[in-house]
Amino acid sequence: MDIVETVKFPANDVEWIKKILIGSLLMLIPIVNFIALGYYLKTMRGGIDGKSSLPEWDDWGNLFVKGLLVVIVVFIYMLIPLAVMFLSIGGVAISSIASDDVSPASIGTIIGGSLISVVLMFIVCLLLPMALSIYAKEDSIGAAFGIGEILSRIKSVIGEYIIAILVLYALMFIVSFILIIPFIGQVIIIFANFYVGLVAANMFGKVYVASSA
Repeated sequence: MDIVETVKFPANDVEWIKKILIGSLLMLIPIVNFIALGYYLKTMRGGIDGKSSLPEWDDWGNLFVKGLLVVIVVFIYMLIPLAVMFLSIGGVAISSIASDDVSPASIGTIIGGSLISVVLMFIVCLLLPMALSIYAKEDSIGAAFGIGEILSRIKSVIGEYIIAILVLYALMFIVSFILIIPFIGQVIIIFANFYVGLVAANMFGKVYVASSA
């Protein structure tokens, strides 16, 4: 993977500034931001299809539906780790209220449940890029939950997949420093975050192409 070219991908488009402005502004509006999420998926499909530039902003109704489905996929994946966290914390809270006491065992349950939840969320975050790539390719929400294919594809490109994840988190870490800039930093980071999202979408789309089920 050429990391420099991967990071520069959005800027290859002659209208990249305009396209990023549109996406960044849409991301600020609740519900409407589903359109921007759909554009991420369209960018991922472009990476799978070998496109060298950003997709056009068109067919916004379809982008909205695709973005909504992305939210549903992510929500379903997150259900188990969130359930573990809420059950451990909620169960202890109810027990403590009933007994009017917080025991060391209760605290241990909260800590243990929280740690398990964090581990599960980490696993989910590792699976999601490939799951969404499969969804982008197959255009079927059910395909995003084919755990066997997801694991098989990740295993076939494990080195490149890990590099892609590290690149994504490195970019997110670097971009976070923009907030240090007084006043204007909070504005710039909106556009920088959307840019990073486009890099990730294209990057994981290409990793999917290199994988095999």
